[in-house]
Amino acid sequence: MADKKETHKTIAGLFRSGSIRSKVWTCVLIALVGYFIATLSSFYSNSRQAARLNHLQKVEMPLALLSDQALQAYKDQIEKYENAFLTGEADQAVQGNRLSSRIIELFEEMSEIAKDASVFRQETDKISALMAQYNDFSSLAAEVYLSTQAIETSIALQKKVQQLGSMQTDILTDLRHLAQYFTDKVENELEEQRRNAQVNTLFLGVLFVVVLITAILISHGFASRQLIEPLARIQNMVRLFAKNAEVYRPPLGSDKDEINNLALSFWEMTQELKETMVSRDYVDSIIKNMSGSLMVLTPNLQLSKVNAKTASLLERSEDQLLGLRITELVCEEMRPLFQDKALAPLRKGEDVANLEICLLKKDGVQIPVLFSGSVMRNADNSINALICVANDITERKKTEQVLRKNEIERALAQTASLARIGELTSSIAHEMRNPLSSINMNIKTIQQELGDANPAFHELATIAQEQSRRLENMLNDLLNYGRPLTLQIRPTSFSALVEATFNAIARPRDEKKITIKVHDNLGDTLLEIDRELMIRALTNLVLNAIQWSPEESTIAIASRLSSTISAHDQAIIEVRDCGPGLDSSKSHRLFQPFMTSRPGGTGLGLANVRKIVEYHGGSVTGCNHAEGGALFTITIPITSPHLSPA
Repeated sequence: MADKKETHKTIAGLFRSGSIRSKVWTCVLIALVGYFIATLSSFYSNSRQAARLNHLQKVEMPLALLSDQALQAYKDQIEKYENAFLTGEADQAVQGNRLSSRIIELFEEMSEIAKDASVFRQETDKISALMAQYNDFSSLAAEVYLSTQAIETSIALQKKVQQLGSMQTDILTDLRHLAQYFTDKVENELEEQRRNAQVNTLFLGVLFVVVLITAILISHGFASRQLIEPLARIQNMVRLFAKNAEVYRPPLGSDKDEINNLALSFWEMTQELKETMVSRDYVDSIIKNMSGSLMVLTPNLQLSKVNAKTASLLERSEDQLLGLRITELVCEEMRPLFQDKALAPLRKGEDVANLEICLLKKDGVQIPVLFSGSVMRNADNSINALICVANDITERKKTEQVLRKNEIERALAQTASLARIGELTSSIAHEMRNPLSSINMNIKTIQQELGDANPAFHELATIAQEQSRRLENMLNDLLNYGRPLTLQIRPTSFSALVEATFNAIARPRDEKKITIKVHDNLGDTLLEIDRELMIRALTNLVLNAIQWSPEESTIAIASRLSSTISAHDQAIIEVRDCGPGLDSSKSHRLFQPFMTSRPGGTGLGLANVRKIVEYHGGSVTGCNHAEGGALFTITIPITSPHLSPA
């Protein structure tokens, strides 16, 4: 008895202090036990039903079938005997006698089946008596009906005929009663099985419902005591802590009980927070002394709190700022950008970092700032407020303007220098063009005079003509490089640039069977550029890519906006080939004049590309792509500066 009590205490202790997993498995076990009970009941009920159906199939239905067959065979035999008696044909009597063995076999089969079933003891006796009665009948019938012609003259035979008639009627009646009995027995048993099946179905349905409800109630009671109530205690601890009330230490429990451990950990956390939590005044002091402008917005974008820096920056009092919508403080031309790049992401719960916008002072003066924001949420994950910070970048913008001015001045100085170089190169080119033209004319004359008479001299003349043409191309590149540029700015789409470039490089592209893939991510964005100069620069890069790429390879041209969030977006154009890549030892001299690694190159192509791009206020770089080949990148402002020589 003591051992039994100890076992119960151990199990109860396991349920009280076990882990969440053991408690959950206990609930599952309760459900499984209920399911097991219902399944066993269903199995038992179905087994009984199957046993009854098996008895019906093996005993009652065969008895009904055999009795019906015996009755039918006996009727056939009587019919043949009567035909023999009326017509005097001996064949009919012989056929009737033959049926006797079949009828006796049917009686024996019925007797054998009924004998194995204890419920048919009386029927077994009836079958045996009926079979004995039939044996007497069949013996007498075989004797009488084979002597049908002598019946009329024999009184003894007539008495036997009368006796056969009486026996025949008795046997037929008994057989009918027996067949009807077994048929009724089968029908009654089938009806009984149907009723039993309905009762069984109803019983199992009720049983399953009762077991289910019982299992649910037991599981709910167990879960409430072991899971829900401990979690409710933790929830109450959280509420007390949120109200800044005293949170009491939870009772000690098992180390395996995760819920108890969670409650204990939360209590320990509250004690640590009491020691480390800063006061509200301390937090307000931090906000007040922030170097940046802090603005707290409601979900409908109204200012609900600002720090002193914000009031000072916008030259308004805190009362004047509170309640205003943030869009009222953004300059009008930047409101679409602010709506798209700041407010839309914040409404989606995304952070915004370093968006360059301009805020308005009370007098309408614009202040450039870097705007950042993040979302503060409620316990139900809804947006509680938007925390925004704006850092004044007025001084940085002034510095950028100074640097930009210096860049323009250097560009203008370089333009003036190039103008002087251009004048010199123009005079040199003019002096060199006439001799080159004369040389070309003389070489053509020599080729015409020689014809095919002297192949060696004809080949030398061809080489001289090619070298003369190379000098002429070099002069043209030198003139283009030395000549100062005047930009003819007009809005142009990237697709128009690519189309014009394709027309310019169609012949070399087709000769090498090069495929050019274009990825246009600028779409409808228009670039304010000098169309002809930028076509020349892009054509030069694509021709270089074709010359360095193997035959039947692919060149990629791509365009996109700069990923840097800025009020002045930049466009990026990339050209990538499938060649051997750039020589790392010469990459720093890539855009210098007369620097070339290609046989027959003048070394002024990339220099002219850089000159055109820089005149647009952009830059061009070259490097090796990670997947092979060279990658040249042009970066230009969408709104280009208008540079002209001083």
